[in-house]
Amino acid sequence: MRHLAAVLLLVAATGCLAQSDAEFVRMYEDAQRERPRTIASTARIAPKGEPGTPMIIHGRLLRADGRPAPNVIVFAYQTDVTGVYHRNGQQGWRLKGWVRTDANGRFEFQTIRPGSYPGTRNPAHVHLHAEGAKLQRRWLPELQFADDPLVHKGGAGVRPVVTRGGVQHVDLALTIREEGRF
Repeated sequence: MRHLAAVLLLVAATGCLAQSDAEFVRMYEDAQRERPRTIASTARIAPKGEPGTPMIIHGRLLRADGRPAPNVIVFAYQTDVTGVYHRNGQQGWRLKGWVRTDANGRFEFQTIRPGSYPGTRNPAHVHLHAEGAKLQRRWLPELQFADDPLVHKGGAGVRPVVTRGGVQHVDLALTIREEGRF
């Protein structure tokens, strides 16, 4: 039983569960009903005044051939500083945002540093998904932070964090792959 729990935790942490988990798909579709009509290449995940260390995610999305992926919607969600997705009585993800990549595949999210799930050894992370006119929705590698003591070094989405003026900055380049559709 312990082995099964470890496998399920690993699957959930890598995002593979997103392909077949009906509850995840329902929450994703619920969140998309809140998607703004106009989406820019810069957006907020955590509202101004949200407790936590300010963070800016500077992203770039590339196609499998290495060229920029313009006009793609990137949806992100994360926990708050305490490691939870929603407040008591709420459903779904409270801290979420959408951007549309620019002509060079670039985007930016302003947020706070997320917390790790309470009582776990799961690293803090930001979930990312992409979809577009000719791109079926899919998960992207979750963003993890190289300075997090819980992170497994060398993972696909592990990125260094640089602090300037009290704001943490993370540069993130992601390549769209065929796997991860849901």
